[in-house]
Amino acid sequence: HSFSLTTFDPSGKLNQVERSSDASAKGTPVIAILRHDTILMASPQVCPSAFIEDDGTARFVRITPDIIVSHSGLSADGRVLVQIAQRVAVQHKYTFDENIQIDILLEEISLLFQEYTIKAAARPFGCTLIVAHLPSIGDHDLGVKPAIYQVDPSGA
Repeated sequence: HSFSLTTFDPSGKLNQVERSSDASAKGTPVIAILRHDTILMASPQVCPSAFIEDDGTARFVRITPDIIVSHSGLSADGRVLVQIAQRVAVQHKYTFDENIQIDILLEEISLLFQEYTIKAAARPFGCTLIVAHLPSIGDHDLGVKPAIYQVDPSGA
């Protein structure tokens, strides 16, 4: 069971997904707090270990005026995922002439994470994404409230 990414071990777990979740947990932490109509996101400037060097990767990236993404875990995976999220948002804007809705972006990102848990010759992403959605004032009238989402290496 240790030779294939998609073979479950005797306890019913995918070892590669477990390892990628561990890598994600060892990254620089990101804190997101939702209170009323405000979202606060923070991350320490110091690295969690003297053996880890900060590569200057932006920890918080605005995808649309309403959506901000942050990552914790392997910085290289975080950069790739943020670039993909940006590309998905730009393609949606180009195709439909409107900003991407949060549920569509989350579904696209989750499907990508999940795809890499079963894709041949690939490993799951060692990164967790925190996605903050702070809708514009006009959307509040429609009942859309600010929210924080987390997408982990399994795609959940």
